[in-house]
Amino acid sequence: MNAARLGFVGLGYITVNAHLPPLAVLAEKGHVTLQAFCDADGGTAASQARTFGANAVYTDHREMFDKEDLDGVYICIPPTLHTDAELIAAEKRIPVMVEKPQTLDIAQAVRFSEAISKSGVPSQVGFMSRYYTTAEFLRDRVSERTPRHALVQLLYSGGHIRYWTSRFELCGGSFVENTIHMVDLLRFFLGDITEVSAFYHYRKPGEGPDPINLPHVYDVNYRFESGVVASVTTSRVLTNVNSSRREVLVVCDDSLMEWSAERVVENGETVFEPTYADNPFAIQAREFVKAIRSGDASGLRNGYPQALNSLAAVLGANASASEGGALIRLDDFVSGTVGARDRVHANAGAAPGAS
Repeated sequence: MNAARLGFVGLGYITVNAHLPPLAVLAEKGHVTLQAFCDADGGTAASQARTFGANAVYTDHREMFDKEDLDGVYICIPPTLHTDAELIAAEKRIPVMVEKPQTLDIAQAVRFSEAISKSGVPSQVGFMSRYYTTAEFLRDRVSERTPRHALVQLLYSGGHIRYWTSRFELCGGSFVENTIHMVDLLRFFLGDITEVSAFYHYRKPGEGPDPINLPHVYDVNYRFESGVVASVTTSRVLTNVNSSRREVLVVCDDSLMEWSAERVVENGETVFEPTYADNPFAIQAREFVKAIRSGDASGLRNGYPQALNSLAAVLGANASASEGGALIRLDDFVSGTVGARDRVHANAGAAPGAS
């Protein structure tokens, strides 16, 4: 079986630190060829190509697609920078792995999703939490219970990491850029989301360290297709203290389950703890490469069309918050029938009080 020739659009932090290391292992085994690196910063692309042994370097993804014969492509760029890479890949029938959040424009995501679906090629969105063995265990456990409610609390400490993830207009806010992982994980446990209502506590100009202009708090409620409801809260108010918390709970009849990457606890007792350390990025990479080489995409846990519900759930939260907590039905949001003002707020990342 031939090695999968991979191209990369975007050589930033997530590509270099999360995706490329396990792919380099697969390259050593002859399963992968790191064929082409593309980044707007040619120096970055060239430097990482030397580090990982890529065969070609580009600063224009269109030129890369024209000149290279690729079996798969990783698209790992900030959400506001997506243009036509997904469409070109779909037209050329090249399998795609796209980092989250896929875009801040739900209409653009729909266009990409339709093109990828029509192409019929394997696709994957970077929701790696689905590949934790603890996530798989809890999903199976929930299927044997009667779930009623889920609760997620993400209480962050620390300042900004990268400029674009600190600006609401560039990342959509922490709920879109980061909490989307936990929203997608709830979908893995409980199925698709149908409705959202949200309230945010917006940051006033000058509050907190520059360049952050993100809301202090995101308080979001969801209803799932099954009728299950969930509350998801994210806060960024612990900037100057070394304290944080992440809590993911699923409440079923007579069962309180707590999820973490390390273990699953039910009614206060640990019911599952892996005997080895998971690397979900490595598992995700292996499954994507397997899908490319064998045509068997059964191991991919969130194709681009399927992941559209997770994106709509977080962009819909922005739309709801911008309208004072208005109920947003995700089918209407995705189809564009919720009203122009809602879509403008969600897609552009505009927010009352954002500086």
